[in-house]
Amino acid sequence: MTRVLVTGSSGFIAGHLVERLRRDGHLVRAAGRRATPADEFVEADLRDAEQCRRAVEGTDVVFALAANMGGIGWTHHAPAQILRDNLLISTHTVEAARAAGVSTLVYASSACVYPRYLQNHPDSPALREDMVFPADPDMSYGWEKLTGELLCETYRDTYGMDVKVARLHTVYGPGAAYAGPRAKALMALCAKVAAVEGDVGTIEVWGDGSQTRSFCHVDDCVEGLVRLAASDVTTPVNIGSDERVTIAEAVRLIADAAGKDITMGFAPDRPVGPLGRSSDNTRCRELLGWAPGVPLAEGIRGTYRWVAAHMAAERSRADV
Repeated sequence: MTRVLVTGSSGFIAGHLVERLRRDGHLVRAAGRRATPADEFVEADLRDAEQCRRAVEGTDVVFALAANMGGIGWTHHAPAQILRDNLLISTHTVEAARAAGVSTLVYASSACVYPRYLQNHPDSPALREDMVFPADPDMSYGWEKLTGELLCETYRDTYGMDVKVARLHTVYGPGAAYAGPRAKALMALCAKVAAVEGDVGTIEVWGDGSQTRSFCHVDDCVEGLVRLAASDVTTPVNIGSDERVTIAEAVRLIADAAGKDITMGFAPDRPVGPLGRSSDNTRCRELLGWAPGVPLAEGIRGTYRWVAAHMAAERSRADV
């Protein structure tokens, strides 16, 4: 891995991955709509095949992270746009990598590929990689990611490409969106707690707080991606935490990090997604000799500090 391309440079996972790869001594090109500190930046709309080809050309390893994505608010707001954009991005990236003779491509898939019928209770079993079929992914984003996985498998079988598939599970951490429809639940909840003035207050929580998730810190996500790229693995691998909590428990961890007494006002009419989702890390441990391990309470402390600091800075600028 000497010449590495990371697509989706405006995304927060990509930004952390670029930093890690450069620390490891690789020559890193970032491609996307917005620059991130890298050895080289290529501004490219990867929905366009020619721009995608130029971005990939001359690299040895590609981390395909670019996607039109966001939290539950965004996936409900723009399903057709998400499906169209991501099908184009994934198809053009994999084909460009084949044409350029890239040695390894790591495709960022999602836990959204797992069937909804396996996630309809807070105590639903942890999701194993072999549970994908019969298919019933979560919304259009999940269908596109599952199609992307099949594309990768087909290119591997047809052209002998070294393509890895990472199924990412609800990644959070400093740099992630915390406001607007693209913010995912944990980041949005951090922002709601940070917006409470003083030490006591109430925040709105979508659903009834009983839905469960496992949240993966971005440092763990990046470590998993790097390990997967260097492995000889040919099957999809979950990269996610197996520490499951309810949303209400996550709020309490955020409140503890903030030092605030927070009351939750529930909004059962708002979208909540699957009622129970967590990662089974058996395959990850077996094939990569490792699994995500940042404790949620620890990850939330650093993430909350970052969100609170950025929100304070925004208020200061607004007051000028």
